[in-house]
Amino acid sequence: MIPEKFKYKLYGRFKGRKSSYLLSSKEFNKILINKNVNIYSIYYNILDIGSGSGENALYLSFTHPHAKIIACELFEDGNINLSNEIIKKNINNIKLFQGNALEFLDCIKKSKIFNEIWILFPDPWPKVRHHKRRLLNINFFESMYLNLKDGGRIFIATDSQSYIQSILTIIYKVKDYFIWENQRFEEWNYENLNLPETKFLKKAKKSNRKSMFFQLKKI
Repeated sequence: MIPEKFKYKLYGRFKGRKSSYLLSSKEFNKILINKNVNIYSIYYNILDIGSGSGENALYLSFTHPHAKIIACELFEDGNINLSNEIIKKNINNIKLFQGNALEFLDCIKKSKIFNEIWILFPDPWPKVRHHKRRLLNINFFESMYLNLKDGGRIFIATDSQSYIQSILTIIYKVKDYFIWENQRFEEWNYENLNLPETKFLKKAKKSNRKSMFFQLKKI
């Protein structure tokens, strides 16, 4: 058995170099949830993994006002930014999990509770020796499969060419469990779709990198 400290090990910075300003510690604590939270399948539940500064969670809150949204992000500054927006806009359908997405999925008992799982611009870890650090692999897809409702969807975006190839390989391997729904160029070209412009998309556009969007449906 893999020790928990290694199974859920995360890499990279967890906090920015400059201190972020939190509007209200009391309200922030109300928004935060832990890995033992009860999530009820009767609701339309959305998990936003690697929510960053919260652009997508806010977008989902606007487009799915009756959904229950969980933004999962370890980076403290991003969570503070999203929390401030939630407080300023009086949003009541977003909660924050500040931790490891894999640990979170493992702790919710592998029950079919999510209608959608979003993973926009996960860290590409571009160096070959670091590819093993990437979030998306067969094991993670298995965990998502177990936690998705029947007919639930996964949405993924990346501007990393090597990550795109890796995701395509995974999609082929899980073809008995997921249908790849958007295989035409006009459907997977992120910039042509009505999707949030995250800071990572802006960086990709500035560097003239094309971003690919995947939509998968659980069979």
